[in-house]
Amino acid sequence: MSAEMYGSSADALVGPGWLGLRQDADDRCSFELVPALARFDGQLYGGAGLAAAVALVDVATGRPPLWTTTQFVGQARLGERIDCHAEVLAHGGRSSQVRVTATVGDRLVFTALGSAGLGRTDGFSADFDGFPDVDPPAECPPWVVFDRLPPGVVPADTARFGPFGLAEFRQAAPRTDPGLIWVRMREGAQTPESMAYLADFVPTMVLRAVGRMGGGTSLDNSIRCGPPPTGPWVLVDVDPYFGHAGYVHGAARVWTPEGRLVAVASQTAVARVFGGAPETR
Repeated sequence: MSAEMYGSSADALVGPGWLGLRQDADDRCSFELVPALARFDGQLYGGAGLAAAVALVDVATGRPPLWTTTQFVGQARLGERIDCHAEVLAHGGRSSQVRVTATVGDRLVFTALGSAGLGRTDGFSADFDGFPDVDPPAECPPWVVFDRLPPGVVPADTARFGPFGLAEFRQAAPRTDPGLIWVRMREGAQTPESMAYLADFVPTMVLRAVGRMGGGTSLDNSIRCGPPPTGPWVLVDVDPYFGHAGYVHGAARVWTPEGRLVAVASQTAVARVFGGAPETR
């Protein structure tokens, strides 16, 4: 892989600035695990890991990401530097296949596979899901992610962790249907990386569907990317599939305010219930 494929010199930032992804060599990048990329417990936030993998697919090929899936096999902690190695497995005339490995020292944190591709001038565009009937972001109230927890269950400074300090969230539906969330980055445009970062709410929504508060530890996070968003706001439409034996599964569609489907994410996670085991229905 050549430095030209990255389009930047060594030790330069690549991808969105909020990721802090720094190019260390032609095929290697790294980023520090800071609170905005971590869960409340100070370990890597799954959406941040997927976002980093998407960025590596992009910078390694110079082509727009089409699909990326990340398997989390270890953990990183606040302050650690995560080294990422991208391998272009195939680089065809229009599409590329990439493998990403992320480590802290000798400790494997995640592996990822992804594809990138150049659009065809004679290609078609279509989507087949109906855009939810929601009010525009300006008419929706702020979204409170955990609104029924006793003191001390999550840190008081939750805005430091994950996307809560970098993004603005608005509840796009009544609390009886909380799986529709308007969200925008406070700085910068929406990108495949930001959509991967912002769509990581499947565990929370599966638990809400059974009347509990909590989150999860990602086993995998995936995203499939369509046309780029044209504005700062996107609607994250979370579809909780099911939970079983302490694991949760689901997906999320990402829409523009104009009703265009721009990404689909999916996830499996270990459920982390705040305050006990979830009730069954």
